[in-house]
Amino acid sequence: MKKSIIAMAILGLGSQMQAQIGIGTTTPSQKLEVVGSTAVQSSVFLDPVDYANNASGFTILGTDPQSSVVNGKILAVENLYTPLIVQPYSITNIYRDDLTDLNLNISTDKFFITVANFQAIPSNGNNGIYTDTSVSPINKGHFVFNIFESGGTWHISISYPTLNTQNTTDRYTYNFDVILYSRRFYKNLGTITYDLGGSNNGSAPSAPSGI
Repeated sequence: MKKSIIAMAILGLGSQMQAQIGIGTTTPSQKLEVVGSTAVQSSVFLDPVDYANNASGFTILGTDPQSSVVNGKILAVENLYTPLIVQPYSITNIYRDDLTDLNLNISTDKFFITVANFQAIPSNGNNGIYTDTSVSPINKGHFVFNIFESGGTWHISISYPTLNTQNTTDRYTYNFDVILYSRRFYKNLGTITYDLGGSNNGSAPSAPSGI
């Protein structure tokens, strides 16, 4: 009988270990849910690997050194993942070489963006950007990128303003990567403008404010 009671107690303990634990609540929704203040006198460990390659993103835990409730510093951070997103784009069948306005539908409230790894690929049978060699001097020109905000989302335009394709039937494919920087971790310091007065060198009048 005594052995049976011990076995039942062990089984009961095992079922409780698999259950959710609530402190200050009788209906916990997580493995451990605390309703109220918590004091930790030793260490708290977070495994950031769980946040990698997670479609919903990741979480970084920080402390406010000015707070009277939470005070302290992080001694070491390991395996921390950079809060960046790289999204490849392939825009096909563009009329000639002018992408005048592409709405990326990326919120300007949540992200800053930059563009990298640009490729301009003419469709099969087309000559690409055309230069009239009979005109002197020959102007080969260059691609111009413009990333701008409109209607709460980021837009991009890409063109070759000094030249054009040889035929109006020519089409282009533009490949590029958009790098998204979360506004939770990055901020816009604004544009710094100063006049070099026709010189080829100079020095910024001051460091950017906010750094």
